Amino acid sequence: MKYYEDVYLATKVKMVHNQLEKIQFPYHIISEKNEDAHILKQQWYEGKSADYRKLSDQKKTLKALKALHETRNEVDWETYKLLPNYELKEKWHRRFERFIENEGPLKMLLQENYKKIVSIAANALQNIDDTNAIENPKTLLHGDVVHHNFMMGEKGVKIVDFDLACVGEYTDEIILWIHRVLPNVSYQLPNLFEQHPYLQEAKHKLQYLRFPNEVMREALFYLKCNPRQKQACYPFIQSIISEAIQHEKNLSKTIEIIQES
Repeated sequence: MKYYEDVYLATKVKMVHNQLEKIQFPYHIISEKNEDAHILKQQWYEGKSADYRKLSDQKKTLKALKALHETRNEVDWETYKLLPNYELKEKWHRRFERFIENEGPLKMLLQENYKKIVSIAANALQNIDDTNAIENPKTLLHGDVVHHNFMMGEKGVKIVDFDLACVGEYTDEIILWIHRVLPNVSYQLPNLFEQHPYLQEAKHKLQYLRFPNEVMREALFYLKCNPRQKQACYPFIQSIISEAIQHEKNLSKTIEIIQES
């Protein structure tokens, strides 16, 4: 059971679950009817979060995500006004702006790496903006494909927490999934493409992977933490930043090779 302060958000999440239940979508947890507009009740599901380091979990989560995107063949999600429209480029431009606005505390956190991250992000956004856009079909997007939103249990994988559900191009969410997985596989992008055919759908957007999304999101989140949380998160932040910068040049070359193939 989950309580929402915002009735609008609760209504949106309930609507998504209702539509998925109507088409018997197998990768979500069934919701139960209740009269409280603030509460979402769901059946109990015993499971654990996906581990993006495991190939088996990668395959299971991506299979469920692909099925979610393909619900567009049964539900016209764009007609549901409760679902906001998702624009990945705009979101990243706003994240970049917040990164610049917080230059002082972020320089203290990242030190000499701050300028490197800003430079990488600025160049990536420029490349994205200069690329001729290929429009892909819009559908329901989960909105947050972090590993703990995929529960692995005896009855298979279940997608949970549709709070950020929206409508957008499905290839944007493929890109976001790759962003989440890459740090867990030492940025071995060719292996991911070989192991997961669905990723080919977003081949024309691979330049989006140059944007240091994971680093910037985690660094900005760090600023909101209390002192105890910051102490716990500091080693993790430094680790992902160091690894991202270490693999940046090789990742760019790999992207070019894959797109040319």
